[in-house]
Amino acid sequence: MSARKTPPMGKVPVAGIADVLTGIKTIAECVRDIQKERTEQTRLHESARVEVERIHAMRDVLLDYLDRSFDERRDNFRQLFERLDGAIAGDNVPLAAAVLDSVVKLADSSPFKALQDVAAARAALGEKDKEWQF
Repeated sequence: MSARKTPPMGKVPVAGIADVLTGIKTIAECVRDIQKERTEQTRLHESARVEVERIHAMRDVLLDYLDRSFDERRDNFRQLFERLDGAIAGDNVPLAAAVLDSVVKLADSSPFKALQDVAAARAALGEKDKEWQF
């Protein structure tokens, strides 16, 4: 049997130290990469949470707008039909014709058209290169 020489206690061969340092550097890089990924995950999670809240806020505004618009339309129709009843009761044909014309125009209009106009205005206001003149 051949006897193998072992280095004296406390002394590590130079190649062994280089390997240990390389291993430590690799571990340190892995720890930094893990922390970067955790930070990115946290950022993405918060970004998603903010977007969900923004969507909910937009939904609430839209629903409130629609509630108010349809309430207003209902009141407008009610008032128009009351005027129509009055015109019919008073045998006022020109007034009845005018009121019926207003009923048709109101029925043709849609609250969704107004939403489209608001969305277009918002998009136009969001354009950074657009110059506004008042």
